Amino acid sequence: MIRRHGRCSSPSPGARRTYRRLWRVRLGRLLLTGSGMAAIILGVLSVPTPVPIGFLFFAVGLYLLARGSKRARRSVKGLRRLMPPLSRGLNRVKHRLPGRLQLFIEHSDPGP
Repeated sequence: MIRRHGRCSSPSPGARRTYRRLWRVRLGRLLLTGSGMAAIILGVLSVPTPVPIGFLFFAVGLYLLARGSKRARRSVKGLRRLMPPLSRGLNRVKHRLPGRLQLFIEHSDPGP
């Protein structure tokens, strides 16, 4: 609220729309980050199962996490560089994933 001459006035409609948009963006990033972390944890826990679904959950978690955070996007490439088995596993399941996820895996590939 803005105080003018001892009275409180509400913000303009344009300012309210800006606040709402800002909160929607922040909430969206928080949801992406939270669901990404949950998928990564679920993937790590299900890696030792006979069905290799853990890599799928892990890949989806990395994708969601990277969509919500710039730092995570940079970290994914570094993580794949440090852990070649992880990178090979993601490359192995890439063809089974949706197009956006395939593209993310290709862009985050550290190379040979």
